[in-house]
Amino acid sequence: MNILHLNKTHFSILILLIVCSLTVVCSSLDETMQISGEGFIRVDREIRLVDLKMNSVQNSAFETYNSSYSKDTAAIFITLPQLDSEITYEFKVNNKSDYLYIISAIRNEINNTDITYIIDDYKIGEGIGSNTEITFYITFKYKDEIKVLPQNTKADIKLYYTFVRPYAEIVEYTNQEYTRCTDVQCALDELYTLLK
Repeated sequence: MNILHLNKTHFSILILLIVCSLTVVCSSLDETMQISGEGFIRVDREIRLVDLKMNSVQNSAFETYNSSYSKDTAAIFITLPQLDSEITYEFKVNNKSDYLYIISAIRNEINNTDITYIIDDYKIGEGIGSNTEITFYITFKYKDEIKVLPQNTKADIKLYYTFVRPYAEIVEYTNQEYTRCTDVQCALDELYTLLK
């Protein structure tokens, strides 16, 4: 009887463990699990902004909010608490194509008319070679004509980049026709036909 009684005890304990396990499993399935965070997907383009970061600050300047960027847009939020405050950002542009590109324009929306910017290490219209990455800097500061610290020291800035492939126009003067070329080889071919 002890053996039979022992088996019944083990069996009862086993049933109790199974019921407890099922209770724990069922209760855990009833809970809602959440995952939070941010993810960014960057569109793969021939040419695009690939990085934006604060590079340097002078005289207590600071970011009001984190800056952000997309393929051709940057959003920057700054505070310039002193008349000589400046904040500089580093921009990187990557040209993954086999063609020459340029930044033909940078359009800006700055909600503080007292603030301006200066671009260093790049000139608008300068070529960005094929399969090349360039780095340039934009410094935000008060305009030179501002001599007294304005009441509004904050600025929300949006920069819109226009990337274009430069083209050459070859004019054939014999019949006033022209060919629009988008790469150097096309322009050379057209030039060669003119000189024949």
